[in-house]
Amino acid sequence: MKNLRIALIVTLLIAIAGGVTVWNASQPVIEVQAQNDGWETDWSKNLGVTLLAEFDSSGPAAWDPGAHPLVFFTTEGPGYSGLMSGLTEPGVAIIDAVTKEPVASASFALEGVEAYFEPHGLGVSPDGRWLYLPTGTNPGFGAVGGGRLLVIDALTLKLNKVLAVPTNPHHAKAFTDAAGNSRVLAYTFREGGFYVLDHNDDNRVVGGVDNGQLQGRGYLAFVSPNGKWMFITTRPPRGVPGEGFVAVVDTSNWRVVTRLDTFDTDPIWVAFNAESTKAYVTGGHSSVVVRINMEGDSPNAWTVDGGSSAAAIGPYGVHLNWDEDELWTVSKGEGAHNRGISLGLVNPTIFRPPPIAAWTPGSVGEFFTGCMRGDHGTLHPDPDLEELWVTCNGSFEIVVWDMFAREVINRIPMPNGGSTHSGAFVQYEAGPMGEFSGEVVSDQNGLQGSALETKKEILGIAD
Repeated sequence: MKNLRIALIVTLLIAIAGGVTVWNASQPVIEVQAQNDGWETDWSKNLGVTLLAEFDSSGPAAWDPGAHPLVFFTTEGPGYSGLMSGLTEPGVAIIDAVTKEPVASASFALEGVEAYFEPHGLGVSPDGRWLYLPTGTNPGFGAVGGGRLLVIDALTLKLNKVLAVPTNPHHAKAFTDAAGNSRVLAYTFREGGFYVLDHNDDNRVVGGVDNGQLQGRGYLAFVSPNGKWMFITTRPPRGVPGEGFVAVVDTSNWRVVTRLDTFDTDPIWVAFNAESTKAYVTGGHSSVVVRINMEGDSPNAWTVDGGSSAAAIGPYGVHLNWDEDELWTVSKGEGAHNRGISLGLVNPTIFRPPPIAAWTPGSVGEFFTGCMRGDHGTLHPDPDLEELWVTCNGSFEIVVWDMFAREVINRIPMPNGGSTHSGAFVQYEAGPMGEFSGEVVSDQNGLQGSALETKKEILGIAD
């Protein structure tokens, strides 16, 4: 693993209750205009990202990665419009990925913000050093000038930076580009932008895509396992009828090279196979999954060669199992009731070519989870478990789904009763003198690092 060494002396100032380590604190922040001191880049200027404030995030560890070497980081926030959740501020929660018990949590207050936008996706830097928490002012998915991306020390759980972005940020995730550089991708809601951060260089902006390139409304973004291509799911321009599409971006220069029709007005999530030869895209409007054939060096030759019913209404996430012979869709009810409580199962080998009317044969069935308004799933990095962790922002819990037994095997309530979206599994290893190294092994962008290599070995894929 190519990990940044995280040096710390594990001094635990933690409350112990019933054998479970839980740390709760609201860290007040005075938000002041920071001296950029060389932090700005041409990319940050062009994309409208500003270093608004920075802080000393050093100090004692808020939790012990030696005792919890594999953890799941996720968001914990006030819920949609601040309804029903036990929290009023954006925060993070850490769950032990083996025992499934809460480890630590923290929430963050920003000076001058009275109501916070629900964090919709937490990211972790590839080395496990930094957390990226999207938030902003509430209300408004596209509130101009109110977006904030919080950069948090993963071990002290103290704030390191506040980045201002043009509109409320949406998700963050880890990836490795085609040149082998580990990066962090973050992006905003609606007609915002897509930002690439270098976590090894003070989290400066080193790439990205302005929404103006897309010829539509960019929504979510994912990077292929080989690091060469970013797929941005894009809706038609506001008020213009038509189908949505995937904009394919070359990560070597961050330019759009082609656009592929997804046969649905609302394309959402993308899952890649480990070989980077296939991509699966959910369509929320027609409740479908389409398959993009990525074989060949030129994206201009790629096509949508098949599709299927998603087996669930308003699918948001789509996730391949370890053997890549099953596709699991998360029924959020996107564009419909928005109260999904199920998962859909699709056989990716029984897809049919266009037109959409024929896309029904891959559907295997729909399975009740009780996970209210689940949207994101994350594959557990242990291939023997076949677990999909689904975050439920309506029932304020994480549901652990056994893809082999096809049943819920655990329900993990959020430590403070907050709403949760997405997350990342991170593996930590202890070293001499209290040092730790970390590695993101699974997040919204799929399996990463050593877990991805394990999957390739299982599937017999040669690098």
